[in-house]
Amino acid sequence: MKSLDTIINKLKESPLFYLFLSSRELFHSNFWFWLSTINKEATFKLFTSKPTPYDILFKREHNQSFGDIKSKVDLLLSDTTRPLVVIENKVKDFPKKEQLQRIQNSFSKLDVEFVLTTLFWSEDIHFEGWNVKTYKEISDAIEPIEFTQNPYFISLIEDYKLLTLNLSELAKALKVNKTYDFAISWNWELYLKLNEIKLWEGYQKLRASHLLNLFKPEVEDVSVFYSINNQKATIDFFLQLNNDYTIGIQIEDIQFRKFVAGKKADQFADKLLEEDLFFESSFRGRGNKPYLNYGNVFKYQYTKIDTSKSFDWIFNQVNNELKSIIENRDSLINCLPNN
Repeated sequence: MKSLDTIINKLKESPLFYLFLSSRELFHSNFWFWLSTINKEATFKLFTSKPTPYDILFKREHNQSFGDIKSKVDLLLSDTTRPLVVIENKVKDFPKKEQLQRIQNSFSKLDVEFVLTTLFWSEDIHFEGWNVKTYKEISDAIEPIEFTQNPYFISLIEDYKLLTLNLSELAKALKVNKTYDFAISWNWELYLKLNEIKLWEGYQKLRASHLLNLFKPEVEDVSVFYSINNQKATIDFFLQLNNDYTIGIQIEDIQFRKFVAGKKADQFADKLLEEDLFFESSFRGRGNKPYLNYGNVFKYQYTKIDTSKSFDWIFNQVNNELKSIIENRDSLINCLPNN
């Protein structure tokens, strides 16, 4: 396999790569749509083995609904009478199962093929009812001469084919595994390499979404969420105590956090310490404070994750904390501030 430096240099040689950086998924979906304007049949065959209809229609950002269920589809392939292929395009991360299910439900019981196009892939993720087509497969299937005889267009398609191949090589080099090993504190050299081509945040999104896709909560009503803050993936597992307050676990970089959030989070945190619930009285953060904060509405304590851990280890720690919250739910609710 090519070295990461070699792959990055190859990407930087492509003018299309710099266009790709501005919109990621949208860039590829728009390019595929452009391909359909010069050769619908050849473009259709990139995504499906269905028989090619006589009159193919391509539509970008199609809005679909069935009753109250609504979705937006990246690319819809249809004939003059009905939809045939739905394409959901993912570059930066893995989709949420709920998102894909909503798209399927919005087409009701229509005989439609659902295709997930993705730069990254992992065999331990399954999306029922969806066919997966990787960017490597799309790159391999593109034969520029089959689309057009226009020399400029052929060169453009060749450059796109090479771009998707090099992106696929990058995806292969950035292995997706079931280990929490992507904290920036452990990967400074990789951060510098990927940030140079503006792909570090995309890498963080990819790894965080993979982790959450594999998480199986052992208690009910757990919400999960991830975001990127200061180049770090921030991953939340939390429960709603009432309409105003949440409590849970957050992982950011090498910190394993317990947190509470709400409009009077400081009063809530103080009461938890007083009652010896959830928060640890022995914790001391910056300035010798008993908890740290983001603004007035988010208070947390943390322990350090000293080295990379398996997802199973992470899930076990998170589920144990969530089960403890459920077991002490009434006592925790009693600590909530009065409105």
